[in-house]
Amino acid sequence: MRLLIITKTVDVNDQLLGFSVNWFRHLAGKFDFVTILCLEKGEFNLPDNVRVISLGKDRRYSKIRQLFTFYLLLFTLRKQYDAVFSFMNAIWIVFGAWLWRLLNKKAYLWYAHKTITWKHRLAEKLADGIFTSTSEGFRIKSKKVMVVGQGIDTELFKTNHQSPITNHQLRILSVGRIALVKNYEVLIRAAKILHDEGINFHITMIGEPVFKKDIEHEQNLRKMVLETGLGGRISFIGKIVNEKLPQYYQSSHIFVNLGKTGSLDKTIVEAMACGLNVISSNDAAVNFLPKDLVVSGSDPKELAEKIKEISGKDFGVELRDYVIKNHSLVNLVEKISFHIKSF
Repeated sequence: MRLLIITKTVDVNDQLLGFSVNWFRHLAGKFDFVTILCLEKGEFNLPDNVRVISLGKDRRYSKIRQLFTFYLLLFTLRKQYDAVFSFMNAIWIVFGAWLWRLLNKKAYLWYAHKTITWKHRLAEKLADGIFTSTSEGFRIKSKKVMVVGQGIDTELFKTNHQSPITNHQLRILSVGRIALVKNYEVLIRAAKILHDEGINFHITMIGEPVFKKDIEHEQNLRKMVLETGLGGRISFIGKIVNEKLPQYYQSSHIFVNLGKTGSLDKTIVEAMACGLNVISSNDAAVNFLPKDLVVSGSDPKELAEKIKEISGKDFGVELRDYVIKNHSLVNLVEKISFHIKSF
């Protein structure tokens, strides 16, 4: 069976979607041939049975020209794919459903985010199936929705049995794009409390702003760190490609995620897969994390106390086992490919 994938970008260096290249690699093992249409191509290494075609955003094509190219390829390649998988972008289901109906092609959507717009409501009507990470990942009640997990490569994100302790310093990690919704200022205020109590720690913050509105927020966070005297305690190291993140998880003691994104943040599950203690206020994560690891996300004092409380505990085995059972990439690809092939 041959699969057509439609996505925004195919690039391992993309901060938000770089992980998807590994998804496509695993999906290629389940299908005879995979064609990927993307708005822009970057760096990637995919099997020989995968072809990647850009719709032209990376060549500065206009949106009208990109859409024309999209329809042209859907039709000219019609004999080279049997089903369609749109990754995160409901709009492609909206644009393409009428043609796929005429061509007798089933179309599926992957979406995992709290935001629901007219595009998602219409895509729910038009798609043959919708895959998501958790029940919070697609907030429209529908018989078409299938919860398949977050899709973490547990062979890449795994436990390092060597101790990450360096000079008895507590190493705290946070990973994700810099944005107001991530509540990094709460982590900084909690760090100030730990610092004033004489606790030896260091916080590494991985990520960078994706949207223009968040650039000023990052500047404010950096200023806040300096003004609170935490310049030697907190490091901003910018974007790290997905495949290089495991070493950061493995060399840390505690992972902190205070985001209120509404859906399960992938970095939480990556950290868990690496056997790292996780503290989170994430709406989806609080449903399965041990209560000892849950915080409100808005109280620096509560967070500081929680960090001290679990610094001598180890939830690693329990957390990794949960990921392997519920969120592994192997299981996700098996479920998605099974449903697509079953039509």
